[in-house]
Amino acid sequence: MQNKKWQKSGFSGRGGCGIMQVMLEELNSYTQSVTGENPWLLPLCFAMFGACIGSFLNVVIYRLPRGLSVNEPSRSFCPECKKEIPWYLNIPVGSWLMLRGRSACCNKPISPRYCLVELITALLFAAIAWYFSLDPLPSQLLLCVWAAIMLAVLCIDWEQMIVLPVLTNSAAAAGLLAALFAPWLVEPQSLTTQDGLLWSLVGAASGYVLLKAVALMGRLLFGRKSTSYESPQPWQLRQAGDDIELKIGEQTYQWSELFMESANRVQLRQASISTATGAEPGTITFTADTATLADGTVIELEEHESLSGTCHGLGTRREAMGSGDALIALAIGAVCGWQGVLFALVAGSFVGIIQALIARIGRGQPMPFGPAFIMGAFIYLFFGNSLIISYLDYFAL
Repeated sequence: MQNKKWQKSGFSGRGGCGIMQVMLEELNSYTQSVTGENPWLLPLCFAMFGACIGSFLNVVIYRLPRGLSVNEPSRSFCPECKKEIPWYLNIPVGSWLMLRGRSACCNKPISPRYCLVELITALLFAAIAWYFSLDPLPSQLLLCVWAAIMLAVLCIDWEQMIVLPVLTNSAAAAGLLAALFAPWLVEPQSLTTQDGLLWSLVGAASGYVLLKAVALMGRLLFGRKSTSYESPQPWQLRQAGDDIELKIGEQTYQWSELFMESANRVQLRQASISTATGAEPGTITFTADTATLADGTVIELEEHESLSGTCHGLGTRREAMGSGDALIALAIGAVCGWQGVLFALVAGSFVGIIQALIARIGRGQPMPFGPAFIMGAFIYLFFGNSLIISYLDYFAL
């Protein structure tokens, strides 16, 4: 049975790229007939394809944050001993289970994440093929691309606490293209490709602006703290294990807590520093890697084992939400629209609380919001409309 939405979308019966339109119509008609006779076939094919894509995602998740090429070397290698992995030991899901989570070359443990990414990608692809079975095949494939990239963003943010713009921008582009083939994806009332693209752009832009506004408001309300001392207090900055420790008087601060975000800043007011003897006390501004004196001199922290001096006050400026979350919202909005961004923001907050409880992450310990935000977007993609309708019906009664 041919998809009625496809007939209304503007791809059929119009001028322009007639050959492409006919080909897309024939492809859509064929997939619909196959789905009608064997509804399980397409999800199964998507699942098998997704498992293979998940294997490639593991390469992306490992290499991109480390500045490595995803193409060179072309073959996967053991993260422990760097030995090349033969193809028969690189079967998605199966190899990890067969080797019982250990490397065949050096017998070191392999993170369960490798198997989980392959399995989750397979399930996501199958769910897209099932849930969006009436949509054109190109839009289903582009949604799979979007979901795969967002899964990679989720894993990288969880492990490294960074969001790579190249991934979020690619996901947003996949969402925009998906809206061209399925204009009703973002806005159900959209019937033309122009409408679909417009609403996708609006969703992406509004998601980005919304998260930027939330971050700005959080910074203004909660991001600035200041402490003054009646008398000069000695301060010292030194290495403490894997972290850096800032001690002012009897108070100790961990560098990892002060600089959960790269945009955070710490200022010592009316401060002196041992490396600049004789200089007038002034404001010393710290980033995660540098200290800038009042006269503009920049000190690289890695070049010193410790720094010390005195100060009359401490000021901190923290970002309430990472800048990468706005890029994630950009990608979410391209597929889910502004309403999906709002839903994912609320749902992600609850998911984040559950994550913290399960992982036993205490107060003050860094935890990225991006993974929970993306999980909220996945919930909206498959269940958002039904949940919202159920919610409205409940209160209508």
